[in-house]
Parts: sequence; structure tokens; C-alpha cells
Amino acid sequence: MKHLLCLLSVLGLIASSAIAAEAPNRECPITGKPVVATNKSLYAKTVALCCNKCKASFEQTPKAYLASILAAHAGQCPLSKKAITSPVSVTYKREVSFCSGDCKAKFDAAPDKFIKDVR
Repeated sequence: MKHLLCLLSVLGLIASSAIAAEAPNRECPITGKPVVATNKSLYAKTVALCCNKCKASFEQTPKAYLASILAAHAGQCPLSKKAITSPVSVTYKREVSFCSGDCKAKFDAAPDKFIKDVR
């Protein structure tokens, strides 16, 4: 029983470390066609925030802040727009699926251009 509880605790920690990760999409962000399970990329963008309050807001709803993260300016928190003095970093992660290898290659060449089209 002790071992089972320990295992469940470890699994819970692993699951909570992926707070900002989102489920894969069903439509290709390039063509809008249904995706194929084998055509995937991992999008990840790390940005600095001004404080733990902004980090907590980001972790609750990361996709809500995607546009702000993409438009982030060096030295300015993309959430509060305050100057960053003691940076706290966060990473927006998203597994993205595609209908073809060509679409995956196009996305991989310019992921920031296409990530907002992932649904």
C-alpha cells in the first residue's frame, strides 16, 4: 500500500509539471485538414515575467496569454507590462499535429507565425 501511494504521488508530480502543456489539435494549423498522429512538433516558448503573481495567472490559463507572449518585449512583462527586475520564467508548451510532413516542415520553419492558428 505504501508503494502504491508513493507511485501515485510521483505520477501526480509529473502531471503537475506539465501545467502549461495543451492537448494536441485535431485540425492542421496550415491547411485546416484533419491531422495524422505521426506528424507532430513540440512548440515551446520561454519568456520572463515580472513576478510570481503573473506566473500563477499564466499557469492557470496559458493559452489566454499566448498573444502577449508572442509580442513580448525584452525587459517588460508580457502580462502586466511592468519592467522586469527579478525575472520569473515560464514556458508555453504545446504539442502540435499536422496533416502532412510538408505542413510540419512549414510550421517548424516559423512556429511563432502559425502557433496562434492551432485549435
